[in-house]
Amino acid sequence: MLKEMQDLHDLYAKVHATIHQMVDGLTDDQWVKKPADNFNNIASILQHTLLVERRFFAQLKGEAADIDARAPFVATSWDVAKIKEMWAENERLARDAFEHLTAEELDQPGAKLGVGEVNKRQLAAYAIAHTAHHRGQIPLVKKLLDL
Repeated sequence: MLKEMQDLHDLYAKVHATIHQMVDGLTDDQWVKKPADNFNNIASILQHTLLVERRFFAQLKGEAADIDARAPFVATSWDVAKIKEMWAENERLARDAFEHLTAEELDQPGAKLGVGEVNKRQLAAYAIAHTAHHRGQIPLVKKLLDL
């Protein structure tokens, strides 16, 4: 793996580790409980994050990914066990996507995002930034639920 990508993968793993710590010990009911009708729950936040990561990792590999990452925010039920499985699988998918990128591929087009077109280097960084952004929502939800 390129040093640059190894550094990004290490950061990705660190962000994921902090999320693990935040949700460790929570019950499935706590994962799916909403602090209010207009708030997301922990399950929807994490499932959304995982789906976005999957789309970005596929794009890093040059694959098309038809993934509805907004679905968890409109869902009425969530499978916590499936989300936890996706979590472990995404960590493997990240390594696979990051380790196969060559220096030349990093400058290739990665995706068209809300911020504009980004190359694969930027897409890898954006994947981490997106996860870190949603990571920040978890303590708020926990605080509102008195967890």
